[in-house]
Formats: sequence, structure tokens, C-alpha cells
Amino acid sequence: MKKNIAVITGGEASEVGISLKSAGVVCKHLNKDKYNVFKIVIEGNDWVVERDNPVKLKIDKNDFSFTIEGHKISFDAVFMAIHGTPAEDGKLQGYFDMLKIPYNTCGVLQAALTFDKLRCKEYLEPMGVKTAKAVLLKRDEPLHRPHIPLPVFVKPNKNGSSYGVSKVTKEEDLLPAIENSFNYDDEILVEEFLQGTEVTCGVITMDGKVTALPITEIRSKSEFFDYKAKYEGNSQEITPAEIDPVIAKNIQQTSEFIYKKLGFKGICRIDYIIKGHEHYMLEVNSIPGLSEESIVPQQAKAMGLSLEKLFEISIEESLK
Repeated sequence: MKKNIAVITGGEASEVGISLKSAGVVCKHLNKDKYNVFKIVIEGNDWVVERDNPVKLKIDKNDFSFTIEGHKISFDAVFMAIHGTPAEDGKLQGYFDMLKIPYNTCGVLQAALTFDKLRCKEYLEPMGVKTAKAVLLKRDEPLHRPHIPLPVFVKPNKNGSSYGVSKVTKEEDLLPAIENSFNYDDEILVEEFLQGTEVTCGVITMDGKVTALPITEIRSKSEFFDYKAKYEGNSQEITPAEIDPVIAKNIQQTSEFIYKKLGFKGICRIDYIIKGHEHYMLEVNSIPGLSEESIVPQQAKAMGLSLEKLFEISIEESLK
């Protein structure tokens, strides 16, 4: 019997457009011979089943079901395709935990921790994971000049897709960058700029084994890997990365180590800067982009995994 899979997307984060795009790709490639696939869109307080019929079917949030023509439809598992809140911060995971519905991502604790860039760094650094120095600024506290020399990155502490991120090279640009970043979060990071090669590594659980995917090297035409570089083709992404094989292996091992130490499941992606022979973790993405041009699908392809197989692995691991 086919299993009912909810692909949940939308939300109110700045990344909603990317979430909808990821969900469209997931719905397209999930195996229809094995699964009945339903796209569920969060629109404010309404959770709606997306379909061609203009009559909207709303999800009953008491048990995450909907009714059509007198028949109640429940779900065997959830495929999360939301970037930012309420999935990457763990809120939805808590809801599904209470309903005992499996989902294909990490749990509440891991999502909340990795969504908070600074606290994630502070958790991993004592385990030997190198990270860039950073200072946290809060909206409700007096503003002070962080003791980090220029150039620096200014970024929201809890956001993604490079919204609100600026590279600052001049002192007079620092305050405007901070004010811009506060439009996206009430906490921001001023982080040291590391000159080096930017790479990223996807990690999945496959056949019960934590497995690092081939590494991608990012050559951005912008000052850094910003929104345009990520989503408007303003970068060159090379998979597998053209870097020292020893460094590549070390990054894959670090990625698997982080995944295990955080107690992850599902698909994640971890970003790094290589400076000299060292690699520095930038952040952990608990629900990475899954559009056809996104990085994790590129890495899966380089490993010989189709999107259909990648998504099936993710769902089947959650059902275990």
C-alpha cells in the first residue's frame, strides 16, 4: 500500500520563496509508485493542501489531517521543505513529535541549536571544530563597536539564504550594515573575515550509515556567496571541489563528526572556509535547499544518486 507523504512548505520567513521552490522539486521527484504525495503550504495560520481545484482544503492541526469528499486523509510521514522558521528552528518538529508523525529532518534540539549560529559555534568549538571569531549584538542592548578588525561579515544570528548579510571593509559602512541586519533578527553577528576557499559538504544517513557527500567548491562572482550568487547564477559551483584531496577528506570527516555529535538525521549541509591547510566551519544548515540547482542535489548527482533516490532515502530513513 502506498504511504501518504506530506511535503510541508511555505511559512513566514524571508526564505519562503526558496521553500516553495524546494517543495516543488521534492513533489516532482518523490516516487509516485511508492507514495501519495501532498504539498501542504503554511499560509499564516492556515495550513492548506495545494491542488488544482480552487477550493482550499485546510489541514486540521489537531491531528495533521484533512478531509476530502467525506474521506479523512492522514499522513505516514512528513518531508520538511521549509527554510527558516518554523522548521529550521525546531517548532514544527515539536508539533510532529507530539502527534507521533515521523519526519525527515533532525529533531527539535538540533534544529534550534543549528539555527542559532553563535550557540552552535560555542557548542562545537570545545570538540575541536574551528570557527571564525564572532561577537553577538542584541537589538535591545546599547550598540558598541565589536573588537574585530575589518573586514568583517555582519549577519543575522538566526536566518538563512544570506538575507541581511553584508561584508564590511570600511568603518563608515559598519553601522548601516548592522542596522540592515537587525531588519532580519533581533540578534546579529559581527564575524571575522577569513580569506580562503569557500566549500560546503552535504551529509545524509544512508542505509543506517552517516555518509558525507562529495564537497562543492563555491567561486562567487559577488564579494561573497550572497543571495544572487546562491539563487541567480552569480557563482560557479564545482562538484567535486578542486581542492587538495587530503583537505577534502578531512572536511568530510569533520562533517560526519559534527552530524554525529549533534545527533542529526536526514539531510544537512555544512559550510566551511579553507584557510591555508585548516578548515573553519561557518554554519550548519539543517534543511538545505533542494531545488534542482541547489548544492546538495549537485553533490548527490556526483555520488550517483538521482533526486528520486535521494528523497526516497530521506523518507525511508524517517520511517524506520
